Amino acid sequence: MRALAQALLPPLLRIADIVAAALIFVMMVLTFADVVGRYVFTAPIFGAAEMIQFLLAMTIFSGLCLVNAHDEHITVELFDAQLDRVISPTLRRIIIQLFSVGMMAVIAYQLYEFARESERVGTKSVVLEWPFAIVAFTVAGLSAVSLVMQILGLMLPEEPMHHPEDAGGGL
Repeated sequence: MRALAQALLPPLLRIADIVAAALIFVMMVLTFADVVGRYVFTAPIFGAAEMIQFLLAMTIFSGLCLVNAHDEHITVELFDAQLDRVISPTLRRIIIQLFSVGMMAVIAYQLYEFARESERVGTKSVVLEWPFAIVAFTVAGLSAVSLVMQILGLMLPEEPMHHPEDAGGGL
C-alpha cells in the first residue's frame, strides 16, 4: 500500500497544485478586469461577483486536497497534556486521523447529495443563471479527491511529500 501511495500521491499533488494555482489566477484576473472595467470604463463585468464566488468555492476545495495530503490542518493543542496522561500519543493520533477521514467522507457524501439535489431541482445562480449543479458537482468531486489524497498521505511517513522548494532557506 505504501508503494501505491508513493506512486499516486506526487502526481496528484502536482495536479492539485496546478488546479489551485489556475483557479486563483483566474480569480485574480477576473477581479482585476472587473475593477478596471468598473472604475476606468464604468463598465463592470456582468456577473463577476458570482463567478468569483464559484471560483472561490472550487479554490477552497482544491486547496483542501493539498492540506489533507500533507496533514497540515490548523490544530489547537489545548488538551494535549491531559490527553497524554490518559491515552498514548500514537493512539490519539490514530483516533484523530480516523475521525478526520470519517468527517471528510461525510463532507464528500453530503456535497454529492447536494449536487444531485441541485441538478434534480434545476437550481440556477441568481445573476448569470448558470446551473448550480456544475459547481456543486465540481466541489463534491474535489472533496472526494481530497479524501483519497488524505488517505494516501496517511500511508506515507510523517512529512510525506513536501516540495523541495519548501525546505529551508525561508524568510
